[in-house]
Amino acid sequence: MPYKINRFYFLAFLTWQFCILYVTQQIFGIFANYTPKWRCNANETFNSDCDVFVACDTGVEFEESPFHSASMDFEWICGSQAYVAALYNQLSFFGVLVGTFSFGALSDAVGRRPVAVLALCLSILSTLFSGLAPSWQLLLLSRFFVGLCCGGHVVGIYTYIMELLLPEQRMVLRGFFNWGNARIIFTVVCYIFPHWRSASIAYSFLVVPPLLAVLFVLPESPIWLHSKGRLDAMRASEKKMAWIAGLEYVVQERKPQQRSQKFMDIIRNPHYSKRLLVLWIMWFTASLCSYATDLNSSRISGNLFLNQMLFGVMLAISKVLLVTLDTLRSSFNRRRLHQYAQLSVCMCFFMLTVLLLLDYKGVAILVINLAGTVFNEYTWDACYLCAVEAMPTGMRASSLGSCSLVARVGALLSPTVDFSKNMPISAYIIKLNGLPS
Repeated sequence: MPYKINRFYFLAFLTWQFCILYVTQQIFGIFANYTPKWRCNANETFNSDCDVFVACDTGVEFEESPFHSASMDFEWICGSQAYVAALYNQLSFFGVLVGTFSFGALSDAVGRRPVAVLALCLSILSTLFSGLAPSWQLLLLSRFFVGLCCGGHVVGIYTYIMELLLPEQRMVLRGFFNWGNARIIFTVVCYIFPHWRSASIAYSFLVVPPLLAVLFVLPESPIWLHSKGRLDAMRASEKKMAWIAGLEYVVQERKPQQRSQKFMDIIRNPHYSKRLLVLWIMWFTASLCSYATDLNSSRISGNLFLNQMLFGVMLAISKVLLVTLDTLRSSFNRRRLHQYAQLSVCMCFFMLTVLLLLDYKGVAILVINLAGTVFNEYTWDACYLCAVEAMPTGMRASSLGSCSLVARVGALLSPTVDFSKNMPISAYIIKLNGLPS
């Protein structure tokens, strides 16, 4: 088969698809904070006027909504409680920030597989509690732990799956088992369970398949076992992989691993420290803009579920196109991919700014948002590829870790971008900051 894919690798691909599906909990605020129009009196038209919402003593009446959000239940819409909607997302992103540190360190110390099991078990419990939270305070607390588990997925489980795959299969993973597919399934789940509580509970059950795969099928990472000098366990793991694949086991000779350099070694090197600074700008800009765009996508006019489905479909198609281009063109230029993609995003932001100033609310806003989201995703791909290829092997782990940290800071700030909506030029300036890279 192409890329040497067999039963074992296909199972690893599916396991990661379920795991990245859980990571879409980072943008669950699209639905959890969705707010339809409202009115105070039956003879009024539905609108989004906060003055009406705050002044209404009898309680507002919401327009018929395709999804019942937490914002509707706890009234995180206008007035003194409006900030809670942003806090809901920020606590999730803060959890991701903490999770990348804690699960990454645990994964290096005790093993990829046990940490993957821990992250998946905690994912089930935290998401289930999130759907059952009796108060908004406990809901916010649970969202921190949901984010913590997402951090375990994007660092611990991602590293685990990457080490089970062949190097040439990693681009296949990004192309065919990716964020775009996860966005599609994410939208379908929320369509089938159109209440934030039932959707959260459904998500907890979707973590069961990857948990079963890791518990009963997938072995420990041979690369991690080799790094710890546990050669007998490494051979046993490789034999299990061959057995699952239906192949005869062949002993593989592994080269001694190069010692990873510490973060301060990179900072002291003028050549690589400059590269790292550019990578930080790239990752921060991509993270801030992509998450800010995603979290505010529910405000685009039109059908909520159709819009979100279009985002997922466009992302999935764009990933396949990128893999095809990378496969067919050996001279594929990562730097141009980043610059052209980010320039396109700047143009999309500029056009949206103009339409906002003109008070336009037609279908062009959706089309431009779709294009901008695709190019933002290409920017993410360029960030990952550049971070891997711009740094030597010994510095790669430390530099990627620092880039991930900077990206989490950008994600943490993304829910606050909405508060600058009265200054439409601000988003355009933020995106321009990353263009020189």
